[in-house]
Amino acid sequence: MTLEEGIQLKGFGVEIPNIGRDDLPQFFVERGYKVGAEIGTYKGEFCEKFCQAGLKMYAIDPWKTYNNYHRHPQEKPYDELYEEAKTRLAPYDCTLIRKQSMEALADIPNDSLDFVYIDGNHTIRYVIEDLYEWYRKVKVGGAICGHDYGITNRSAYRTQACHVKYAVDLMAKILGIENWYILGTKNSVPGEKRDKWRSFLWIKT
Repeated sequence: MTLEEGIQLKGFGVEIPNIGRDDLPQFFVERGYKVGAEIGTYKGEFCEKFCQAGLKMYAIDPWKTYNNYHRHPQEKPYDELYEEAKTRLAPYDCTLIRKQSMEALADIPNDSLDFVYIDGNHTIRYVIEDLYEWYRKVKVGGAICGHDYGITNRSAYRTQACHVKYAVDLMAKILGIENWYILGTKNSVPGEKRDKWRSFLWIKT
């Protein structure tokens, strides 16, 4: 099953087998998308895949520690991560915006993006903010998607936790998104593609 075939299925959180997030760039190109944004760019590795497919990108990340968020101490300093992303994405039509997600909203007009890929702070407050606000930046017919569809801790106040599944399920209900998708099956199937941390996909109607 292709990703295009998968989104013809109906249901709330339909699993599309043998599909991963690396299938998104070509899927977007085939749908005629031109411009997107990634929230949470880190080193720029996944953003580069969109760029390599010929898509114009906005790479959005504060590349800094802030209240309720910090990376593990063994990782590179944020300025080094920013420079790594800048160097990696320099050959492409990609604008780096070094701001927190909510600050960067002012730089992107509503209904101007063909897609957004959300991979920022994974705790409940921030995922809900990202879904709520960046949904408005995407055109009708465009895609709202993101990484790490799962839960690692049920505490709403745990700063190093993943609450993406809770936020995605809740906001899909609030926004009235009846049909949406999870890339890959919950359980690994021998011979099938499946990301360790799956992505979700909404098509805005």
